Amino acid sequence: MTSSDFSSLAREILGTSDEQLSRLDQGSRRGLIELAPVVPPEDPLGDNDHMGWPVATQVEDTLVVVHRRIPGHNLFGAGDGDENSTFSMIKTTSDGGETWSESFDLREAMHQEDRDRGGVFPLSHRYKFGPVNGSPQGYKLHLNAVGTSRENSVLVLCNYGAFRSTDRGRSWTHLNDQFRENTMDGDIVYLGPRIVDHPEMGLCAFGNTVGYGREKRFPNPVDGPSDLFHHNLVVLSSKNDGVTRDKTVNQLPFSAVQHEPTAVVHEGDVFILGRDERARTSYQQVRLSDGKPVDVRRMANLRHTRGLDTVDIDYNPVTGRFEVVRSFRERLLVDLWSIDPSEWRYEGVLFSRRLAAEGEDFYKTADGFHPAGAVMDAEKGVQHIFIYTGHPNGSAGSFRITRTLETDRLAEFLVE
Repeated sequence: MTSSDFSSLAREILGTSDEQLSRLDQGSRRGLIELAPVVPPEDPLGDNDHMGWPVATQVEDTLVVVHRRIPGHNLFGAGDGDENSTFSMIKTTSDGGETWSESFDLREAMHQEDRDRGGVFPLSHRYKFGPVNGSPQGYKLHLNAVGTSRENSVLVLCNYGAFRSTDRGRSWTHLNDQFRENTMDGDIVYLGPRIVDHPEMGLCAFGNTVGYGREKRFPNPVDGPSDLFHHNLVVLSSKNDGVTRDKTVNQLPFSAVQHEPTAVVHEGDVFILGRDERARTSYQQVRLSDGKPVDVRRMANLRHTRGLDTVDIDYNPVTGRFEVVRSFRERLLVDLWSIDPSEWRYEGVLFSRRLAAEGEDFYKTADGFHPAGAVMDAEKGVQHIFIYTGHPNGSAGSFRITRTLETDRLAEFLVE
């Protein structure tokens, strides 16, 4: 697909220049990089025209993407949430993203009493879309985590609890007793995007706990972010293909307010990048080994001057390097970094919207990008990166960036 195949709506929500689209077309012809729509907001239900935060996994030849359908990122001006607002929809492709299934609302796999537990909106987001609802009932998770087990099951943890598919995302079972307010102790867990299958620890999702009463969600600014985001790393693990799970809370140093940890398994260890919600200018490197203390370090040279976004970290078998896809919100772009040999190295810009000088400003007139939950397909020599972009009040849609794993060749093209 080239940009000439994009609909006018896709072009509008991309918010980028014809020059960049032409460059991406050139990169596609060279087999280096491709951009294509995945979930455009073509037929919104009510005000639900924000199809954002896509995260993905691969099972055999199928990509499984989880995305939202809500009124917007910025509540003010976004319209009203309703029974059609959902945080977890599934879309699949078995041809590398050329064609996609219709989006499936995971709530359709729930019993009605579980779906309506505590109200229309999930427990974690009643403060935003249903502030008059004080019910404590619901599932104590927020965001979408997705992964594939060694048995080729696909697991999703989300605002509605735990789901499992044994047929590559075509049908789903809701594991309705997991993560309910009456089956899980503690605060709501903010999930990182990826579930990994570790040889000893089993299927693991990672997160951090969050206080979500309205008074905690909007703390006095002088109290600092630690009143909201706690100093811990939560591991939700399963050794029976996701049927049951254990919860382990690792207390971290006072300085380590990591948030939405992104994980990858390499040579028996779990390598994690978490948003540093104390300094809010970079990310924390976390290393987790079975039976050893959690190792927390700073990542110094991926800097920000305003709100962080969740990154993707993967190990590239072609280059032999860890690589990070980052959303640089203040500059409205998505860029690529690699670690070589011990410092993170900038490789180039994968996508950019119009800059603030041209009338765009993150969370005011532009939204994106959340490139977390990307998929490395070593057999085909590509990485599939999923981003969203558009307006914070809607419309916004999700897109696929597929790039070669020959990062050095790609980097040369990106700076031409």
